Amino acid sequence: MAQLAKFLEKYDTVIFDMDGVVTSEDNYWTAAALTVWECLFTDSVSVREISDNAHNIRKQVMCNDTLISLLKGKGVNSNWDLAYVIYAVCKIHNTTDFNLVMDTCSGFSDSILDEYPVIEEKLTAVTGMDGSRNGAIWTDMMLVFQQWFLGDDLFIRNYNEMLKHTGKKGLIEDEKPLIENRCLIEIFNSLANSGKRLATATGRPSAEIIKPLKDFGIYDYFAVDGLINYDHIQNAENTLGMTFSKPHPYIFIKAMMGMDYPDIDIANDMYDKDKVKRTLIVGDAGADIFAAKAIGADFCAVLTGVSGKAAKSFFEKHKAEYILDSLADFIV
Repeated sequence: MAQLAKFLEKYDTVIFDMDGVVTSEDNYWTAAALTVWECLFTDSVSVREISDNAHNIRKQVMCNDTLISLLKGKGVNSNWDLAYVIYAVCKIHNTTDFNLVMDTCSGFSDSILDEYPVIEEKLTAVTGMDGSRNGAIWTDMMLVFQQWFLGDDLFIRNYNEMLKHTGKKGLIEDEKPLIENRCLIEIFNSLANSGKRLATATGRPSAEIIKPLKDFGIYDYFAVDGLINYDHIQNAENTLGMTFSKPHPYIFIKAMMGMDYPDIDIANDMYDKDKVKRTLIVGDAGADIFAAKAIGADFCAVLTGVSGKAAKSFFEKHKAEYILDSLADFIV
């Protein structure tokens, strides 16, 4: 068994964001770009044309990925929201010039939570449809995104429907871990054998996190009540009528306390605060550290997200307790 880094001795629970930490988020960013493109140009392009030009479309929509870095740094967590914000700015300003979108998003405040109400109101006004997050436009885009990521077959099995535009193979088939697979297994084996409880806190739905964890060989190392994902967020939001997506800390509290812990107690800030002191949250994005700091948890940043090592100064500014090049630094 590999020797764990000494700083991990302090914690008995370790909670992992997934994309940008364990799993690569690259295919999700491509799915977001293709979703924006399809929703903007539905009547003039085919799925085949989009698929054949996926690389160039992502390059154009995401402004060579600088738009991803910008919005993630402002707390945009899910890639559904990433696609939604870009599309919304296009519609609000009646443009398909993504450099203009970049300029507009650069003017947003440091927290996207401050911007969502304005975006929702303006998008509703220009489209005449419900432009709110989780509203009609957002939901339509989410389904388009899911079809690009899952492919037609998996999409039908998970959603029991098919969208108008078919012929999507599914980006999920190309998923890879961010570090060498043998090293990843060694890390999780060492953490589990040292008695630590391991949990996930991911914006992915269950179907999209179980497959890669099993494919990577680390699924069995996680606590059975610790695989917290978007399905839990959606259920809590539907039940309580509140917003719980990161940077709200709901998903980290749920992962810490276990999936059977009542959502109403989390909403009312009723949980074991002492447990926070023994919990480490591992993430790669602004939404992760904002959520961790909201409950006073120690945060370990890994520089394997969209900004890479350039994110170090951001995490230093926001006082991450630990900043690592990657999860590989969990062992010495």
